[in-house]
Amino acid sequence: MNYPFDTSLPKVWSSWYAFVRGKNKTPDLEEFTFHLENNLSKLHKEIKNGTYKHGEYRIFTVFENKRREICVATIRDRVVHRLLYDYLVNIYDKTFIFDAWSCRKNKGLLDCILRAQEFLHKSPRLFVWRADIKKFFDNVDRDVLYNILKRRVDDKNALSLLSEVIRLAAGYLSLSLSLSLSIGPAQKAYQSVI
Repeated sequence: MNYPFDTSLPKVWSSWYAFVRGKNKTPDLEEFTFHLENNLSKLHKEIKNGTYKHGEYRIFTVFENKRREICVATIRDRVVHRLLYDYLVNIYDKTFIFDAWSCRKNKGLLDCILRAQEFLHKSPRLFVWRADIKKFFDNVDRDVLYNILKRRVDDKNALSLLSEVIRLAAGYLSLSLSLSLSIGPAQKAYQSVI
């Protein structure tokens, strides 16, 4: 069963509130908030009319335990991401195993730790393996991803927005990956300061 993709103005506002909850104030966020009603109204119209275009990503480097290139979408695009997330979670959440803990309602790091401890107490020979796959999202084949989404998503507006987000993300992730491969470490440190 597929869910209708709600792109009403109240749903766009709901996505805004879900996105902004817990966020630190940044100049971009404050500027968007200053013109919030106009920004969300314009975004809603673009989504409804099929004229929404994803903005550019801001790329920067952080050095926290390891060096990572980060691509950050604009505030308005992140509201659209949240709108899509809220739609897709209704379709995909029920397909996940119980012990998938990331980005799921009523699941979180603490609950994951408690569940792992429960398993370890029941069977002390078990172990927990936490992995971080280098450049995983940068290397996801975007055509394969879109085709997987098409198997369960039949709403044309949702597919159009997903295509727009995936298409642009693919270009920026390729750019980020090529920067990682072509710029030396000293130049990257300088680039991250700029």
